[in-house]
Amino acid sequence: MKLSFNDEIDMTLDDTDTSNAKAAPVVGSDKTGAQDAANGAAEDAGKLQTVDPGNQAIAVPVACDDLQGEIGGEDLILPRINLTQKVGDLGDQFGPGVIVFQKEQVLWKEGDKPLNVVVLHAAKRYQENTEFGSDEMGQVVDTLDEVKALGGWIEWRDGADGRREAPPWAPRLDIVCLIAAPDGAETALFPFDLDGKAYAAAVWTLSKSAFTSAGRAILTARATHLRNGYRTGKWQVSAAKRQGPKGAYFVPVFRASGKTDDVMQAFAASVYQA
Repeated sequence: MKLSFNDEIDMTLDDTDTSNAKAAPVVGSDKTGAQDAANGAAEDAGKLQTVDPGNQAIAVPVACDDLQGEIGGEDLILPRINLTQKVGDLGDQFGPGVIVFQKEQVLWKEGDKPLNVVVLHAAKRYQENTEFGSDEMGQVVDTLDEVKALGGWIEWRDGADGRREAPPWAPRLDIVCLIAAPDGAETALFPFDLDGKAYAAAVWTLSKSAFTSAGRAILTARATHLRNGYRTGKWQVSAAKRQGPKGAYFVPVFRASGKTDDVMQAFAASVYQA
């Protein structure tokens, strides 16, 4: 994940190698420019591509004169979305089954309208499982080969005692998404604007049951009806309650809600460049 800077947008998410870095398109009222950016985005997004997660940095264009130095992803704090559960600090603060932005703003709770979201980028990785209800996050690696090298696996197995043995690792999906500010939200947390509507770019990690319920739907969409890129599709996002052997839990629900128009695609491309 990379960031780029220009004089119109203070911070934009970018995924381009620094050797080919260039300023993000400027969002404005020029519909012709928006059309050109959207067309270019559609042409570039026609094929699935593999991104090297270890080669991620910030791209700072030569024209940028207000920032210098070697800056990496570890120097930045990106906004994050969480879905609260019955256990954990966020669950204690907001209650279970609530979608929270930056651990301070409620984006969605039961009874609210679904959130309007555009997925900008997705990266599948693997995460070591931790005890149910724990706030600790297990080790994260990029490939299944790394999981196997650490003695792990991701499928259920027959144990030595004849019982089914749960896998110690599981896939996860890290997505960057563009989210429209819901009614009543603190717009200071949503720094991007399109036609008077406030938006924010944020990271959402979909692991365990969230990967099963939402992550696979997002991956499937990219291989089917969103073959021209994630920016061409809209989603309505909420949460649902599920019952498991260890109690109730909540999962995110991503429902496809149509295609974005050329103006939205250009706007999304200016916020995040793949």
